[in-house]
Amino acid sequence: MSKSNIDIRGWGAVTTLGWSAKESANNLISGNVRPADFCKSSHLTNRELKAFEVSYAGNPLDKSRAMLDSALTEAFSRAGLTASEIAESCLLVGTTGGLFIRNEYEFTEIVRQNPGKESPPIACRNRGPGEVADTIATKYGINGMIMTFSMACVSSSHALVVAAQLLEQKKIRRAIVVGFDPLLNLTLQGFASLLLYDDEKCRPFCNTRSGMQIGEAAAAVILERNDSDNKRRGAYRFEGGYLFNDNKNLTSAGVDGELAGNVIGQTLTRAGVAPRDVVAIKAHGTGTRDNDLSEGRGLTKVFGDNLPPVISLKGAIGHALGAAGAVETALWLSCLEEGMLPKSFGFTQIDPELGFAPSEINIPAPDGAYLFTFFGFGGTCTSYLIIKE
Repeated sequence: MSKSNIDIRGWGAVTTLGWSAKESANNLISGNVRPADFCKSSHLTNRELKAFEVSYAGNPLDKSRAMLDSALTEAFSRAGLTASEIAESCLLVGTTGGLFIRNEYEFTEIVRQNPGKESPPIACRNRGPGEVADTIATKYGINGMIMTFSMACVSSSHALVVAAQLLEQKKIRRAIVVGFDPLLNLTLQGFASLLLYDDEKCRPFCNTRSGMQIGEAAAAVILERNDSDNKRRGAYRFEGGYLFNDNKNLTSAGVDGELAGNVIGQTLTRAGVAPRDVVAIKAHGTGTRDNDLSEGRGLTKVFGDNLPPVISLKGAIGHALGAAGAVETALWLSCLEEGMLPKSFGFTQIDPELGFAPSEINIPAPDGAYLFTFFGFGGTCTSYLIIKE
């Protein structure tokens, strides 16, 4: 089926379900999923907001580094990359909170250590490609092109598609795509103030949904151009993708489904994949009223009565914001490796405006094309296909 010569050589992830993509996938498939809970990280000031938090005994900065190291180590090990291969790679980082975690942590520590004194200003220290990208490049000796994407919820999914385009154009040989988002006061309280936060649970595509819940996570996905005629059996291939920015609406993809349907349709057309060949959909599925309505209607416009299984991972791991693309891709790949697709957590009731239910049971993961969708603030949209052969 695949026309692409882009292999997914390795991946790794840290989520609230585990400190590796494999552990996270096994817990997801087995249903060992904990609900979002009140946050414990020292820099978070509102203890009444729930999120999917990665358990860690140290401070938020140390946890951030540990999460990145764990995801990258797993990806490098799976890919079997040598030090020289890592050094010559291109690094693309998709993040929102990674640009601000140091600032929030240092600010709250200063305030805590100086009670009664005037709070200092928060100064963002990021320069060039950003602190996350600089930290990774320095630690692992990466000398190739280094970029950071900070485009709300599509940051790392955009980075994956851009990496694939650079590979297809033979401008780079290998890309290490990293998604990273820690919990922040900025995002937790920001989404709550926008009335997009559900204090009970995340319920993607459910009629009772009322908002999203944030989850922190880190992931790495390694893409590599394969110029050999010997296609590895059982390999996973990145089959292009489509990026779109809707400048008519900065906070919604439009509830009529036209925009979402067009983005998905463009992805399939450019890849030469018919809707009937898509075996399952890894949906964005945030649990917010409008976003799910927009995406759900877009899916039915493309697939009609032949909608394949639809699965959102956010009911189990939360919305990782800018890291969602890389994190959900890595977790999905580990589920494919286990031969099983997980159910969509949080769903109980069909929305009559959507007319479909996401997958409510685990199902076998066959060979074929898997569709990934992401829609974010700023009118940003990403969609791509991964082929399991």
